Amino acid sequence: MPGDDLVFWASKPDSVFGTIVVRPHECDRMLSYLVHPDTPSGVAYDYVVALKDRFHDRNNAILANPARLGHDAFEKIAIRAGIVETLFRIAKDGRKEMERVFTSYFALEGLWNLILNGTPSERKALMEVFINEHDVVEFCLQTVKSGFFVCHRAVAMMGLRLMSAQCRLTDYLSTEKTSELIKTLCHCILSGPDLWVKQLRDPATTWQSLYCFGNIDAPASKARKYAPRYYSMYQENAVWAILELVLLHPIPEQEHYNKLIKHDPEILDLILSCAKLRRRAWYPQLEVDARITEALSLMLNFSSEMVPGISLCGVDDDGLRKRLDKKWEGLMEGVDLLVSRPRWLKMVRDVWTHIEEENLDEIHRFLMRAQEDYHAMEPYKDKDFYNVAVYRGACRIAILRLVITLTFLSDLPNNKITDTDLLNLLPITHSACQIVKKEDDVRGGQGTLKDLTEIVERKHLTFYKSGRTDRTVVLSSKEEEELLEIHDEVLTGPIAHLRLLISLAKRGLFERVAQHEGEWEGLDVSGGIDGLKKKILSDTDIHRCLGLSLKRLPERREDGNRHFRTQHHLEEARFQYWGAAQLAAALIEFDEVTNGKYIIDATSLKGKARKELVLSLGNAAEMALGQEYWDRALVFAVGAVKVAEDHGMVDTSGRVVKPEEDVIGEAVHEKNKRRVERAKAGIRAKRV
Repeated sequence: MPGDDLVFWASKPDSVFGTIVVRPHECDRMLSYLVHPDTPSGVAYDYVVALKDRFHDRNNAILANPARLGHDAFEKIAIRAGIVETLFRIAKDGRKEMERVFTSYFALEGLWNLILNGTPSERKALMEVFINEHDVVEFCLQTVKSGFFVCHRAVAMMGLRLMSAQCRLTDYLSTEKTSELIKTLCHCILSGPDLWVKQLRDPATTWQSLYCFGNIDAPASKARKYAPRYYSMYQENAVWAILELVLLHPIPEQEHYNKLIKHDPEILDLILSCAKLRRRAWYPQLEVDARITEALSLMLNFSSEMVPGISLCGVDDDGLRKRLDKKWEGLMEGVDLLVSRPRWLKMVRDVWTHIEEENLDEIHRFLMRAQEDYHAMEPYKDKDFYNVAVYRGACRIAILRLVITLTFLSDLPNNKITDTDLLNLLPITHSACQIVKKEDDVRGGQGTLKDLTEIVERKHLTFYKSGRTDRTVVLSSKEEEELLEIHDEVLTGPIAHLRLLISLAKRGLFERVAQHEGEWEGLDVSGGIDGLKKKILSDTDIHRCLGLSLKRLPERREDGNRHFRTQHHLEEARFQYWGAAQLAAALIEFDEVTNGKYIIDATSLKGKARKELVLSLGNAAEMALGQEYWDRALVFAVGAVKVAEDHGMVDTSGRVVKPEEDVIGEAVHEKNKRRVERAKAGIRAKRV
């Protein structure tokens, strides 16, 4: 056959592609030619690369202008003619000659580019072909963990990430298969770079550095140096794939995540093992710890429709209340699965210690030398160091969020969390409940790069929305939904510390620690029991924590006001009010469980926090109403009304209430009551 087509195939591939648009039947000839045993390997390579490049260029054009999304005439002709079958056949070619390996690699990359060019419906149609006719998940799974060439492992991992992020891969997977996939990806992250170094330093396989440097002429010594960087990018694709597998929209019931864990509870151990991976000299910008802890947060996530610690008993919508109660019960079951793991506490603490003990000066030095020592493609920029701070911050607040959920489980009867477990978590929350510098403190040459990055780290927040990873699909504001929201450490740190102190107080541990003499079995904190008495659990430090928390309440509420009044960002404003309400609720409960023992500035802790709680809940309700999130608007507004009425906080005199007074004006209270009615009306309209 090839001999009969010399004139046709003598043209450059792009010319042939142009001919196919005019004469579609020629596409059948081209595809048959690519897999014919007599076709010269070099010609097949040229055509596969040209196809890959064409699809890739189209993908870039779509990213620049999403209106161009959708397969073009050539792509539609090729799909009808069977290009998916052809490229998969080439991709699965197991021959080990260099040219054959390159061709199979680019065939797979071409498939990834082709599917991404489609509209959602076109992607869905191709995914069904990928899954049902070519078993793409199993093929990629086997390749990423046992492919002979590391370049094949890398391109298969790219595919898993892209299909997870942009092709709704989980729609085609059972819970069991998803769990298996997460486990395999974790093993890939933990496998280490030895194989990559071995293959890229071996003259027989150094040519794989084509995917590192763009040519096959790099000496083995250079390729060997770059090899662990190549592996680290494979790790990052793996961790992003894991994150996308659990970053689901619509948000599933907690039972979905619980089933994932129950199928193979070891995935929790593996996730936490990945989360403590060190950033190494060859790739100091590794973001595995951030993304894997965010994935864990999604698997054990409390709903942004409620404020943990605020009762739902005042919500008179039975359907809504039962739905949120079910979510909470499911979350507690999920957290219980975590604490059922034999080494759960050590694993959680190890992740935090990994961040605390990381040497930022060393990381900075690694970044500055990466180009010279490991042939990084780009020279160092300060932004690289800031990005590391972002990853560290994301990991810290994810662990703090986890501790918050653990404290709620610890309050339930017959839970597995021991008193010693709670005490051993104190160093985490205590270190996160500290003064954080402000940008003004380090501007104008007053601070170092390290000071600036510390601010970035402590003020990082995690905010994932549906549609975030696919810029080619534009959702309306009503179609977007917050999938994961974690406040910065400035807020999450005090909430976590207060929640842990509340759990200690409920168990009588303040008194028991104060009275205890000698060692406390299993306690692993600096200074032992005396360290707790003199520092973390001392009255002085408790007062410090409470004062810091009270100060942050109005600051955070004002942040919400600023987002709303100056930028009309309802979403960001609601997020800030919601966070302030969580902190206020924790302060109030702490005051209650300690019987009002702690007085701040000669006034009641509870009174100050209650006023902020009412204001923040009311404001959060208003933002939710503006977004037409009727359910959460009702929860927030009912909470504001109930707190004010239950504690006699409404001043009906008609006078202007001063900011420092622990009451609210009647006008504010009436506004919150109207918010309740508006939310109910929205719910009724939605259900019609």
